[in-house]
Amino acid sequence: MTRVQLQETLEKLKYLDVPISELSPKINGTLLRLIRQVEAEVARKHIKFRPEYYFGTGWGCVDKSISIEIPFWFQNETLMGLEDEMAYDGVEDESEIKMGLRHEFGHAINYAYRLYLDPEWKKLFGNINRKYRDYYRINPWSKRHVKHLPDYYAQKHPDEDWAETFAVWLTPMSAWRDIYGKTPAIKKLLYVEKKMKEIARKEPVNTRIRRDVPIEKVRMAIREFYGADYEDVSPSDQLLEDIDAMKRIFPNGFKTKRNLRDAWKLVHKFSPLLIDRLSGELHIPLQSGRKVIHALESICRTYDLKTRQGDEDEKIIGISMYLSKKFSQD
Repeated sequence: MTRVQLQETLEKLKYLDVPISELSPKINGTLLRLIRQVEAEVARKHIKFRPEYYFGTGWGCVDKSISIEIPFWFQNETLMGLEDEMAYDGVEDESEIKMGLRHEFGHAINYAYRLYLDPEWKKLFGNINRKYRDYYRINPWSKRHVKHLPDYYAQKHPDEDWAETFAVWLTPMSAWRDIYGKTPAIKKLLYVEKKMKEIARKEPVNTRIRRDVPIEKVRMAIREFYGADYEDVSPSDQLLEDIDAMKRIFPNGFKTKRNLRDAWKLVHKFSPLLIDRLSGELHIPLQSGRKVIHALESICRTYDLKTRQGDEDEKIIGISMYLSKKFSQD
């Protein structure tokens, strides 16, 4: 395992124990950039409305509100890596994230202007109060619906039909006039264009904000959410043993932060001594010994382990005893 792979694995393992409620609710980084890109597409249509975004456990727009839920794993690259490993279909790429944002924006703008009450909307898309089904019959050859998200999602429900049609209309260079010009779906797309021109600079009539399952309310740890074990993330049982050992040697639970120092700095300071012991007494090749101590140092850094000033000798003895036991078993 390279140093980069080691660090990526450690970051994922660390996150497994984090309660979802303790993740940051702030949207930034790549996700914020993608939201701004989609909102720039909206701005080019002269549409004034903007929804509210929040992190939850999946995609969604709360019924009859302007609140868009975005999966928590889009917070950073490490969480996206976990989702990619744990989810059946993997994690969405940037293009797919923008597809999801356009779709959910369609729901939000529908609710914000109560377009679903328009008789023409009902005629084209159906009754929004129709029972929502998780399972629906798909017609892959339907010409009445657009294709945007996978699984012919527009066929699921009138509300989804609208959101998908809006998303296709909004997508730059989607060539929807050419693709759907000779199909019944063109009437829906032309209706979207007409309605968006009508409401473009108008204030929404509904600004209700309502969050379904925000991350602040999700107490389960990330590994519980995925039903994952540490072995699902780590390719090495030995790495898991090293993590457990470092946590035992440098336990948390300090009542005060006074006189604390980073454990990784202690390991780094005494790394020459530890490496010499590995190569001299335990007959571990020098390069392999360096990798072992670097791994211990990385563990301490990733898990932000601490030690009390004055405990240095005790901790180095603890590491030495662990290494002796570890390699005497081999």
